[in-house]
Amino acid sequence: MSTKFIKTDKQLTCQFSSRMDTTACMEIENEINENIDNFQGQIVFELKDVTYIASSFLRFCGRTVKAVGCDNFTLVNAAPEIKKVFRIAGLVEHLNIS
Repeated sequence: MSTKFIKTDKQLTCQFSSRMDTTACMEIENEINENIDNFQGQIVFELKDVTYIASSFLRFCGRTVKAVGCDNFTLVNAAPEIKKVFRIAGLVEHLNIS
């Protein structure tokens, strides 16, 4: 599992890979929060290489939306099985997912 951050003036992209299970989320939580806390602009979670998400990742997304607002948060390149987890959790209406 690795996380890469790409910052521009208006956008912070967090690229995740592999499984976003509870352990992985706990390992990257502080790093993600540090990058997001002081950023003014669009936050994008890139999920192209993510194969699994746990409820801890859903909570993490929810906390990020609460911090930056729905209009400033987007999930991109989510595989159909990842989108399905967000749909089952009832979060599709509250998050920008593509």
